[in-house]
Amino acid sequence: MPGCDVKKGLGALEAWARKITAGYQNVHIKDLSSSWKDGLAFCAIIHHFRPDLINFEVLCKENVFYNNQLAFEIAEKHLSVPALLDPEDMLSEFDPDKHSIALYLSELYYCFEQKQNSITSQQPSSSSSLSCQ
Repeated sequence: MPGCDVKKGLGALEAWARKITAGYQNVHIKDLSSSWKDGLAFCAIIHHFRPDLINFEVLCKENVFYNNQLAFEIAEKHLSVPALLDPEDMLSEFDPDKHSIALYLSELYYCFEQKQNSITSQQPSSSSSLSCQ
């Protein structure tokens, strides 16, 4: 069944995000939609791999626009992850589209996991500063 592979992929992506953000205050990933609306999950993922780019402790759950803008701008500027989402969209009364969240999340996954794995396999001692360019 073709849909099974997609569900496994989305489920695996969600599980990865849950693992990376475990222990982050106010970040509770339970889906690929409403859990991402306040922007904290995106910030937590970036902070997990690059704590030098985001001071997560000062972020406020209620500052939805700022959190999303911060994550998207930092990911684009410092990690070369395209800004596929708009902070304005997160202010909507509706939950974000799960496919849009999944697409952006997959870009972050590729940036941090896939490229890090390829760097590690090519170099005996990889740099502590990860750039996804």
